[in-house]
Amino acid sequence: MQEATLPFFGDVIFQKELFLIGNCIERIGDEADSAPHLFGPYSESAEVALDGLISLGVVRRAEGGYTLVWEKVCSALHPEESEAIDDFKEFLNDLSVDDLLLFVYVTYPGYAHESRRLRKIQQRRAPLSASLYREVSLEKAAFLAGMNIESYLDHLRGGA
Repeated sequence: MQEATLPFFGDVIFQKELFLIGNCIERIGDEADSAPHLFGPYSESAEVALDGLISLGVVRRAEGGYTLVWEKVCSALHPEESEAIDDFKEFLNDLSVDDLLLFVYVTYPGYAHESRRLRKIQQRRAPLSASLYREVSLEKAAFLAGMNIESYLDHLRGGA
């Protein structure tokens, strides 16, 4: 998926993607230093860096969000890091904001307690996890729904 540009939409998704990537690539996570915030993990340093990345041409403002200029990103990373980010982007680009928030809030609950959207996301865990099931394993989708696998399969069949 190494296209010339890769879209990511809005500050919320930018922050969540950076948080997830930082959990995979330690030096990015250390630099970002995410903390619980109004919509889950938030990095003030990343917010400030976004303007610098736009100035450097690594990120472009696009309709509804931003576009990452992949070649410029890859030149600053080790090959295995750019491959890990490519995998994350492939996974995350198909998610809605609510899908992404469910994934982050349930997987990293310590970052969700200050979220304004937590209660609404929790109330929609099962339907949101069903849309994520096309991207994650059955076990992970059931975990995101807050169900065991058997109950989750019943839910998917319309029995719950």
